[in-house]
Amino acid sequence: MVTQKKATHDSRDTAGRILSVSLSSQPGPKRSVGQAQLVKNHGLNGDLDSRNHFLTLLAETDFLAQKALKPDLKPGALGENLLVTLTLNHLPLGQRLRSGDALLELTESLNPLFRARVILDGIVTEGDQIILE
Repeated sequence: MVTQKKATHDSRDTAGRILSVSLSSQPGPKRSVGQAQLVKNHGLNGDLDSRNHFLTLLAETDFLAQKALKPDLKPGALGENLLVTLTLNHLPLGQRLRSGDALLELTESLNPLFRARVILDGIVTEGDQIILE
């Protein structure tokens, strides 16, 4: 039996943390960069997905479930830009998330990934708080 690290965030909470910020300018896994600029109506600056005007989020619990199956899995390998401690699958589409000056809106569930659009520019950094608005 595989034991799994307990998620650091409860779905009833309205705040969490950004665990990883990842991007890639080419198809394939993204790499953790620590910090990046979110651009309104664009996405994560320098990321291939921004050409489609979105970025992707992944909940820590979903990442850990995949990591239990693939122990070498690293943040960004599932295509997510932001790995967060929030439980995303209970949030409605249209939910807004704020980290510093940046404001995101969930637009699509791709199970387990979520797409979001950038409403307000801002810089996101690993360790930053992310809150529901």
